[in-house]
Amino acid sequence: MSYVLGIDIGVGTVKAAICRPAEPGWGPAEPISLGVRSPVVASALRMTADGAVVPVEVGQHPADAVGGYLHRVGDPLPMYFGGGYFPAHGLTAAMARWVVDRVWEIMGEPPVRVAVAHPSGWGAGRLGLLQAGLAEADLMGCVPVTRARAVVECHQAAGRAPTAGGLLGVYRLGGSTAEVALVAPQQPGRMELLASAELSDVGGFEVDGLTPVDARGLIRPTVDLMAALVRSRGYGTDDLSAILIAGADGTVCTYVSDLLAAVFPAPVVRDPQPRMTVAIGAALAGRPAVPVDPLAVAGPTDAFAIVPAGHRVAVRADAR
Repeated sequence: MSYVLGIDIGVGTVKAAICRPAEPGWGPAEPISLGVRSPVVASALRMTADGAVVPVEVGQHPADAVGGYLHRVGDPLPMYFGGGYFPAHGLTAAMARWVVDRVWEIMGEPPVRVAVAHPSGWGAGRLGLLQAGLAEADLMGCVPVTRARAVVECHQAAGRAPTAGGLLGVYRLGGSTAEVALVAPQQPGRMELLASAELSDVGGFEVDGLTPVDARGLIRPTVDLMAALVRSRGYGTDDLSAILIAGADGTVCTYVSDLLAAVFPAPVVRDPQPRMTVAIGAALAGRPAVPVDPLAVAGPTDAFAIVPAGHRVAVRADAR
């Protein structure tokens, strides 16, 4: 059975979800396990003795592994990996390629479309680099999806957010960054990203293990950023229809919800699987309106190489 694959590459882990056809169109998206013992895999990459690029074991940090490449896309300085220097978009594509191959192996067939989530604030330059890297990894035709859209799509599909009208705040707490956005839904499958912002060095990695008081103090600037973003577009905190949360779970989600509710009168909406929200939403956003042929990609056993930095430049690395 054909399927759409959604990929969410985070700082610490990588998640994936699939969406399959169902009369009269497409069924719900659902997470798919990438690891043997875990539904997610680490985002850090290592190179095996035979040159294959694979994720490290979750919780391990080998000295020769490389991570954090997604947020380095657009940086003119390459990253050292496997004895050479590679552009960040090439490493991002290598991770996406591994996920495609892994899910292909599980499903027994290729996806009809691959949707890769990316930071909502990216411009044409970084998107061009990402698409160039994906093409080099034999993943032509991948659909780039903003994280903000992915979060909205996931909540809309579950009936937790309106499909048209109103203003939606989007709050995502990642491993080491917090991303906020303001979205205006227009109709099912269509929405306008009005603004987005990101705060570095504030995320789940920093919050874990803190006391409730310290955790709330660390998170509060991200809520202030959400309020400032809303005001920057000429709206007030009472103009939002809802605030949609992704990424944060457990007690951290409670802290985030409480702090947001103290500033915004709108409902603060949680996802039962907050860490999978973006992957699920990416799969939903990637659904084609009409049936399409399987994506033209090399098979999962076909090797590909990351193009070293300086060997080929498809888009200016300093473009944003």
